[in-house]
Amino acid sequence: MKVSLNWLKRHVDLPESAEEIEKALTAAGLEVEGKEEPGKMFSGLVVAKVLTCEAHPDSDHLHVTTVNDGKDTLQVVCGAPNAAAGQTVVFAPIGTELPMPNGEKLKLKKMKIRGVESNGMICAEDEIGLSENHDGILVLDSSIPAGTPFVNLGFYDTVFELNVTPNRPDALSHRGVARELAAKFGRDLKPIDFDLKESADDTASRISLEVVPNAGCSCYVGRVIENVKVAPSPEWLRRLLSAVGLTPINNVVDITNFILMDIGQPLHSFDMNQLSGNAIKVRRARDGEKITTIDHRDHELKSSDLAICDGDRPACVAGVMGGVESEITDKTVNVFLESAYFNPTIVRKQSKRLGISSDSSYRFERGIDPFMQEFACNYASALIGALAAGTVLKNPLKYVGEDHPKTGAEVWIRVSRAEKVIGIPYEADQIRKLLTSIGLSEKMPCAAAPEKGEDTLTFVVPGFRPDLEREVDLIEEVARLTGFDQIPYSVPSFEARPNNLPADEVLGRKIRYALSAMGLHECLSLRFSNKAITSAVFGAPSENDPRSNPAPLLNPLSEELGVLPTSLVPMMLKSVAENEKNRPGSVRLFEVGKAQFAEPEKRSDRDPGFKEVPLLCAVIAGHWKTKALEEKPAAVSFADMKGLLVSFMKRLGLHAELRKPARAEAFLHPEIQAEILCGKQVLGFVGNVHPSVLKKFDIGYETYLFEINLNQLEAATRKKVTFTPFSKQVPTSRDISLEVDKHMTHESILAKIKGFNPKNLAEIQLKSIYEGEKIATGKKNLVYSLVYQAMDRTLTDDEVNKTHNKLREKLVQSGEITLR
Repeated sequence: MKVSLNWLKRHVDLPESAEEIEKALTAAGLEVEGKEEPGKMFSGLVVAKVLTCEAHPDSDHLHVTTVNDGKDTLQVVCGAPNAAAGQTVVFAPIGTELPMPNGEKLKLKKMKIRGVESNGMICAEDEIGLSENHDGILVLDSSIPAGTPFVNLGFYDTVFELNVTPNRPDALSHRGVARELAAKFGRDLKPIDFDLKESADDTASRISLEVVPNAGCSCYVGRVIENVKVAPSPEWLRRLLSAVGLTPINNVVDITNFILMDIGQPLHSFDMNQLSGNAIKVRRARDGEKITTIDHRDHELKSSDLAICDGDRPACVAGVMGGVESEITDKTVNVFLESAYFNPTIVRKQSKRLGISSDSSYRFERGIDPFMQEFACNYASALIGALAAGTVLKNPLKYVGEDHPKTGAEVWIRVSRAEKVIGIPYEADQIRKLLTSIGLSEKMPCAAAPEKGEDTLTFVVPGFRPDLEREVDLIEEVARLTGFDQIPYSVPSFEARPNNLPADEVLGRKIRYALSAMGLHECLSLRFSNKAITSAVFGAPSENDPRSNPAPLLNPLSEELGVLPTSLVPMMLKSVAENEKNRPGSVRLFEVGKAQFAEPEKRSDRDPGFKEVPLLCAVIAGHWKTKALEEKPAAVSFADMKGLLVSFMKRLGLHAELRKPARAEAFLHPEIQAEILCGKQVLGFVGNVHPSVLKKFDIGYETYLFEINLNQLEAATRKKVTFTPFSKQVPTSRDISLEVDKHMTHESILAKIKGFNPKNLAEIQLKSIYEGEKIATGKKNLVYSLVYQAMDRTLTDDEVNKTHNKLREKLVQSGEITLR
């Protein structure tokens, strides 16, 4: 909101500078976002006296004058037709810089005009930024002494741009802002004086009023002013309105705008001759009724809208904007002036629906003073009578509904509580003085502080402060008026300890750090899924697989996102397809998310009927890595995915094992999939995506993925980890070549070797796998490197050979393994 300093001075004495006032406003909670000081660019102007004025010897319109600027008498050439001796004028001495219309500055110099020396300039209004008038020089009051800085005369205003919070409707008027400054500087507000002269005729003899109860208008006051002379407003009024960004229109409309910005009460003036039926009715609009507002836009009203109607049609959208048919024009003679209180919610809704925002609706929406309507109407009527020569009829029309507040709310405050909250000791009289300075009045006030043992003061809150509802609100006002910078503070002494993160968050971070370090990129999908891609992975809905029965959303964002996810696999495969199209080569993704499963049999107020399962899904597709000395990158394989999975589990401090699944996943290759175990607990599955599924997603890459239940994984990570120190002794390795059946797995061979518990065996490494012509059909050859290492000493060759040979003998005993 724009606030004029000259306007504020109409309500409170403010000898302070603009900078001091700016600080005071900010300290009072009214943040100053900007400040306009046009007078600064005219600081060089002074008041001067014209001593002589003669015709220019070489011009028929120029004058040669002598002026005294309080210090020197100077010769100045002036072209104004109204220049004359004895005038008090505005003078721009040599060196003064004046702004030009093109944005540049004109610096005055000593010069000759048609052969006559000129030492400065006598100014017109447009040349010094007061108006666009260039008819002649500005003539001032003769009582102003020469040499007075022109900016000190009040012609230039300072305008503050305030950021007013929604809970402070009182600060949306100059009176409200002046009240804050008066309280801050310890001064009294000036009374608003006006002389309301009424005629002998009664308002009811000209027009009738009907307000439908509970329609949204709880108070309505109307006056009739006859025989007005609509004309331009006086200069003081035009200056004030222009300063705050309002365009002067005519004296009647300008007065209603003045009252709005002055005391915060919106008013509306009707041309009575354009109101049919000599009646005003406040009611809800009928569906389909139309009105053309004064911005010349047509609107169709609804039954939820509140309208001010004449005899048969809406003439104004209540609290928002008037109709064009009854607006004040140069032909207006009789005026009906409205001052009302409209329901803030109704005004806000109809303003938003109609797309109309006005200064009036802005204030009605935030809540105006409910006890201001009659005073504002009388104030405006008196001004219209004085400035527009109107005749004000007596006995205004009034309506006050049962739903209208009768008195201000009562709120109490405890002195001891204020001391405890603010941290400053207070006396009751201090609190009285502070709160009464902003318009509150004490209930049953007394001169002395409460008696010993009495701690509570009760105040009646004025209508312009609807934000004061509780004791803490009054305590905040006491703190604000005291000054937040006056509140003592001390740094508390305490020991800061970080809170432990929830277990699922700890695990989630470990997962993200581990997989990111291993070259995978985290994928963040929407929390909804697609029924079609769910069916593409898990098949038609089946009772045997709850993942095939996703729960539909009642109000989906789109058909593509119409169900809750039951697995991360479908959306991950969709991401693979999109990555293949846009970034061919290699896809390495992982995602941490949740699956939701409907459980309608458990539905209750506390149980919405859904079970959430946190999941981790990782996928690799395309190329995994480029092998040395090979031009073409190698495609991903099950070994790559297995190595990734085992390494990932190691980073979490777990040992993962793979085994043939008890129940194969249909969307994975039947021969290239496995269950993921940690101990005896099944965590999830891993495998190669079936070609038929890849075809449905239009994926051309070889694709491997795994999905893990994070509840099971988190339970596994809770097991106590015991540190085993590593040996510092020199290791010794021996190779062993085994010929086994083609279907025997690496895991089973490892289990056999470990089952024999060879002494000092520290590590087993698979070096190579061979299948070919030099080996029997249905067989394969595996070469292992066994590392032997003791904790306390370096092993001798005899010790290692003895243990290794014993292991070789045990491996061939079952007949499944042949040594090569």
